[in-house]
Amino acid sequence: MQEIVGAVVGRWYVTGFGIAFAVNALRHLGWRRTLQYAVVALVVGVAAENGSVHFGIPYTRYAFDEALRGDEVFVGDVPLMVSLSYTFMGYFAFAAARLVMSGPRRTRGPMPVLEYLTAVVLAVWALWIVDPISRLGAHFFLGELFHYDGPGFWFGLPLGSQVGFTLTAAILVGTLTWLTRDDPAEPVARLADHPHLPALGSYLGQVLFMTGTAFYVARTNSDPAVVRMADGLAGATFIIGIPMVLLVAVHWRSLALAADDDVEPAAELDEPEPMPALSGQQGD
Repeated sequence: MQEIVGAVVGRWYVTGFGIAFAVNALRHLGWRRTLQYAVVALVVGVAAENGSVHFGIPYTRYAFDEALRGDEVFVGDVPLMVSLSYTFMGYFAFAAARLVMSGPRRTRGPMPVLEYLTAVVLAVWALWIVDPISRLGAHFFLGELFHYDGPGFWFGLPLGSQVGFTLTAAILVGTLTWLTRDDPAEPVARLADHPHLPALGSYLGQVLFMTGTAFYVARTNSDPAVVRMADGLAGATFIIGIPMVLLVAVHWRSLALAADDDVEPAAELDEPEPMPALSGQQGD
């Protein structure tokens, strides 16, 4: 019981994002498809994390802090909440990509393959922020969680770990893409009514939450190496995020212009023809 409480309460941020996932996914997918995806995501998470711990596949070799045993639930040599996070990280990226590619007035984009690729990119981008900040857990509420065996190019994360997560993200997004392959492209009155807006907000929330944590660590820690790393990670969010926002704005603008071009010819066709002038005068 202590381990369950430790996992749910001690990892309250995972619990919070997990609840957001459940609410959004149930509304979008229904309980059956949500359950199917969650099972796949959990199996992928358990297999990938334990495979990396024991064999270095697919994320290269690393280890979780053994002191966590007894405080939270483990599956093999990995905390359960780590594997559970695959559910919401994959779904948030997937649903956010649907909104990014479709624009605020449609529920689906014109090219499913671009929805898929964009979702994979969003999932990997989020990990580029979340994972290295998690390595600083000893300096904030997360606590010591894991460490890699060797140095890495991205704030201590090896290139192999990024390649490996791209593979798992492709599997998770691919599962969701297959489960929603028959979803229709429906019109949306305005951005505030878009069904995937909460998922986009949740995606940004997880990234900004960790970014704020890095900013806090950089302002409260006395170790210069930790401060440099935390500051760099906080800045990386904006280096990645600002171009992404600009690209989305340009894409949405092009969609709006294309929609206007489609509407104008139709309006011209529907315009009534003028009545012919009557000849002569009344009473002639």
